[in-house]
Amino acid sequence: MIQLQNITLDLGIAKIFEDVNCVFQAGDKVGVIGRNGAGKSTLLKVIAGVIKPTEGRISIEKGARIAYLPQEEILASTLNVFDEAFSAFADISEIHKKIQHIEELITRQECTPELLDDYSDLQLKAQEFDQPAAVKETNAVLTGLGFTPNMIEKSVSELSTGWKMRLALAKLLLTDADMFLFDEPTNHLDIVTQQWFLRKLHSMRQGFLLVSHDRMYLEKACTTIFEIERGRGKYYRGNLQAYLQEKKNQQDIACSTRARQEREIAQKQATIEQFRAGTRARQAQALIKQVERITLVEVEPPLPVVNFQFLVPQRPGAVILTFNNIAYGFNEKELFNSVSGEIQRGERVALVAANGVGKTTLLNCFMGTYKPTAGTIQFGHNVQQAFFEQNQADVLNPKKTILQEVSDACPLQKESEIRKMLGSFLFSGDDVHKKIDVLSGGEKNRVAMTKMLLKNANFFILDEPTNHLDLYIKDILCQALLAYQGTILFVSHDAHFVNRLATRIVELTPTGARSYLGTYEEFCAAQRMQLSQERTSTSTTPLKKTSPCGESADKIAMRKKVVDLERAINKYEHDERRIQDKLSAATYGTEEYNKAVARLLEIKKSLEIAQTDWESALTFIQAD
Repeated sequence: MIQLQNITLDLGIAKIFEDVNCVFQAGDKVGVIGRNGAGKSTLLKVIAGVIKPTEGRISIEKGARIAYLPQEEILASTLNVFDEAFSAFADISEIHKKIQHIEELITRQECTPELLDDYSDLQLKAQEFDQPAAVKETNAVLTGLGFTPNMIEKSVSELSTGWKMRLALAKLLLTDADMFLFDEPTNHLDIVTQQWFLRKLHSMRQGFLLVSHDRMYLEKACTTIFEIERGRGKYYRGNLQAYLQEKKNQQDIACSTRARQEREIAQKQATIEQFRAGTRARQAQALIKQVERITLVEVEPPLPVVNFQFLVPQRPGAVILTFNNIAYGFNEKELFNSVSGEIQRGERVALVAANGVGKTTLLNCFMGTYKPTAGTIQFGHNVQQAFFEQNQADVLNPKKTILQEVSDACPLQKESEIRKMLGSFLFSGDDVHKKIDVLSGGEKNRVAMTKMLLKNANFFILDEPTNHLDLYIKDILCQALLAYQGTILFVSHDAHFVNRLATRIVELTPTGARSYLGTYEEFCAAQRMQLSQERTSTSTTPLKKTSPCGESADKIAMRKKVVDLERAINKYEHDERRIQDKLSAATYGTEEYNKAVARLLEIKKSLEIAQTDWESALTFIQAD
């Protein structure tokens, strides 16, 4: 469907791509990965036609429709949210305009036989368009992306940048395209909405190329990985887990081959030096030619080994933080009330909620930046907290160098320790002398996190620490926080990061906070189970008590089907995790490994079918 042939992109200061060749077929669900600066976003721009390659050719199947969502979309519109989203069906509007124009010509008796043929074709297309279904689909996508009924009536101009990006994503999902190009589509989605988007990707019949730093999407939504590394592109069949295993195997083979080649060259060089003069000079020349013919296997530079060693923070009391009946609002609008709870020493607590409920606001109340309108907040004995703010551009001094910024914030740390920690976050050598104002958003986050980790605090409060970080840096950060001996309260929209780090989940709601002891996956499973039980209770209650207007037998049966499907989805997701764990321990290429891969593909297919049926059943139930 899309073919890239010998694509080279040379920007003068750097060659982004060199002879990239690949084919993306209809229905392919591809995760595009690579280190920061490798050219992932640029690849999508090249395919979308935004950037023209220096050399090579891009072929797109005739009639194929490509829909592209850039990382930052500037959406300017005078329409309200619903109408702007519905404009994704612009083709039907054009059809109606053409029909109206031809009808005017017919009235004036100026219509040709060719136009009458066109009129007939256009009328057929107009009749095939199901407007009620399109309205319903638009509402469903907007609701799934977090838009409330009140927001749907708002003007687009009133939306924040994040909500405009959500609206741009909604329009894209409503587009009748054959292939979607998503560049970091989850940047502005909260952790709740991300679950909906993941299910949407699962159920899509169309293919997509997805640039994302979120492991959850690369593992659960993608069936192929396309890696961009040092200007070259390479396919890997399977999800991220399969890619990482295959990548490791290939790297091991390359390192082994390279070592053997270097030993061979060293041995020949020693013989050459021995035979260079005297009667065996001719043999030496032959060996020199043999050495010259050896093409060394290219080995990717290894990622730095990270070993975090923290100063042991002072031991606080058993209770780190207690908060009772906290409420906060502004401009006569209350965000939340009756928020109570406590955090115990050694816990790693994730605060989750949909955007707009007030997660950042609550953290700022704990830090004293905002004063709650009601309630009390009390830190425990000997608690020394450190706060990682969401917008690091506001808290770093742009005139300082990286080393100065960290050293001034952590005066008790030796420069050698500071440099070591900076090196762990990929600031090495002269990089530490860069000024803050020339750094990217991700680099600023890494500087701020280095400062945070070097402070001798025993309680970290982190607001979106994973923003702008790629997969590798997120992994480093998670390793660091897992090694930290203090207590952590954090907010993150990265589900994989939350699942790996948190030992307890606190869900913030407008009317309080609910606590769940366990991982994020276990929390989501418990929520689904609770929803299933509620629906089971609803479906088994006598109809007259739940629906005075009556409900059809078909809808009652469909409610039972939803419950059954949710149980099946829970089982498939559990089996998927179990097989992936088995795969990570198996040796690549063995019978055990191949059987596990085959079983994993079966489970993924069953999961995809169950999720599609689940969405269809819900749509049926919600229909008027």
